[in-house]
Amino acid sequence: MTDPHLHTLLSLTAADALGAATEFKTPEAIRARYGETFTEYQPGSVFGFAPGEGTDDSQMTVATLLGYARGGGLEGVRLALHAWLDAGPPDVGSLTRSALHFDSLDGGARAWTASGFESAGNGGLMRVAAVWVAGLTTGALARESAAVTALTHADPRCVHASVFLTAFLEALDTGAAYRDAAEAALRVMDGLDALATLRDAELLGLDTREAHAAFKERDRAARAGVRARVRSGLEGHVTSQSGFVLDTLEASVAHARGTDWLACVEPVVLRGDDSDTVACVVGAIVGARGLSLPDHLLPPLRLGHTWPGWERHWACVTHFPAVVAGARHRPPA
Repeated sequence: MTDPHLHTLLSLTAADALGAATEFKTPEAIRARYGETFTEYQPGSVFGFAPGEGTDDSQMTVATLLGYARGGGLEGVRLALHAWLDAGPPDVGSLTRSALHFDSLDGGARAWTASGFESAGNGGLMRVAAVWVAGLTTGALARESAAVTALTHADPRCVHASVFLTAFLEALDTGAAYRDAAEAALRVMDGLDALATLRDAELLGLDTREAHAAFKERDRAARAGVRARVRSGLEGHVTSQSGFVLDTLEASVAHARGTDWLACVEPVVLRGDDSDTVACVVGAIVGARGLSLPDHLLPPLRLGHTWPGWERHWACVTHFPAVVAGARHRPPA
């Protein structure tokens, strides 16, 4: 049987790569160029990603796993994300770049403060599946998901969305029904003291007191927002495929209810906007569901055409088993 964690990593990367060509395009422009179906990797990425190449979403997911494999815990993940940024990837979210500019664990809180506590993008949600892929479970999974997200995205909406997502992946992997898994994951989110988690992990401290206060003030509303969007997604509603974290979460829950892999991912790709990120999150969910990837999408799947040192030969089916194994057998921090 295929390792579900490896399967999920391949699934999210393939979905991300499929969505790369339609990112920031309108549905009308997509259909005019590609037609009514989208089942193959295509050229046309605004950032120059080649057909079959994962974008920053799956690059950062893998960078997180490489950070775990090299040891050092959360600091190891931060350093791995720095190494990814230093390699000059063509697409980097503004809050991610701002947070990684700081040489400290609290860079996410500092960047959120600098944004006036307004930035709540999907840059943490897009890569947090790595925490589940790395083999963390139950309480440790929730705490680590919160911390890994807050390295770059410290807004409580981002943190709680990520805690929900990894708990959702865990519940789906056990075979729970889709709606039951979502409700179980919401209970995990509600049961976590996220503020204490971030404080204990040194992601909030004396130098980020404003962020600490803002998180505390907005925590309850953020949880309510996640609950509302998840339940809306369960009913099939999609507000938008924008880069706002709650839009991405709702759309992902809605799309990933489909009966097979392409039925979940293809509508995301055809809708455009932030299609690569929504597709990546959908790919993680359907991977945890155990839905089979179309065979033709695996051989061309690459990571790092535009990531110096990995080059075009970095085939995901060849390298991902070692990436997953390394993260699961990570040295202690």
